Amino acid sequence: MKKKFIDFNNSLVLVVGDLILDCYWYSKNYSILSEKSIPIVKINKVKKQPGGAANVAKNIAEIGGSSKIIGFIGVDDEGLILKKLLHHIRIDCDLIPIKKNKTITKIRILSENKQLIRIDFQEKYIAKQNDLLYQKIINSLPYFKILILSDYEKGTLFHIKKIINLAKKMSIPILVDPKGIDFTKYSGASLLTPNLAEFEKIVGKCYKEQEILQRGIKLLSELKLSALLITRSHHGMTLFQNKKKPIHFPAISKTACDVTGAGDTVIAIIAASLAKGYSLEEACFYANIGASIVIKKIGTETLTINELNFKLCFK
Repeated sequence: MKKKFIDFNNSLVLVVGDLILDCYWYSKNYSILSEKSIPIVKINKVKKQPGGAANVAKNIAEIGGSSKIIGFIGVDDEGLILKKLLHHIRIDCDLIPIKKNKTITKIRILSENKQLIRIDFQEKYIAKQNDLLYQKIINSLPYFKILILSDYEKGTLFHIKKIINLAKKMSIPILVDPKGIDFTKYSGASLLTPNLAEFEKIVGKCYKEQEILQRGIKLLSELKLSALLITRSHHGMTLFQNKKKPIHFPAISKTACDVTGAGDTVIAIIAASLAKGYSLEEACFYANIGASIVIKKIGTETLTINELNFKLCFK
């Protein structure tokens, strides 16, 4: 593929999905209380970042695109922190506070770049305002070129079939980052981006390359998708499209420091690329390069357009 500098100015992407506050507690080292084998961790630094669907919106903003996010937060300090973090990186937020819920928060404790434990607060958003969420999507969609549905199975995308049908009627491409064991709810989407483990939950364990290819083509047809992209860690990514041969994008980096949030980066770059007018093949090519950058960072990290273009120069 021809090398060229890219930009995502005026890439208008609407993100709808589960918002999470990611917290990282860093320790330079830890010790063991010998008599009870209890680890003792001295925290030297605390970092808070947008997670889940909020990380997708952040990725789009950091590469120069324009994103708006719709979703739920709790009525708590964590919700306020998450909202401030999103405003700080110039993301348009249309968030619905739920009084009886806490903002979904994940705390990761790390020492010497290794995660020791993850602590989760609040399992799902339990909301009665699903009609309000849908109305906000109706009001916003006409102003955007691409819709991302970021599903972390936290309750936001309760009416996902309804949302997909709405976007299809408006001829707006729908990109879905899926979760769970039921992919039929994503039927009719433009692009589905499961990782290999998520794909295998649906189609069964794949021991050979040919099994991935055969089952990928079958799932594409069964769900009436326009395209399916399977992200495969150090094996790269494989793209399936209707009436086309599968395209494989080999992994650029064989080693990873942390794959947390890499799927968010992939779908964000693809969405921004499509909104800018690049082809799906080009979009996946750029996303594969972007993923190779973020997996070398610790935590839910993003990349800049300069990092992406620099890597393109040497690809």
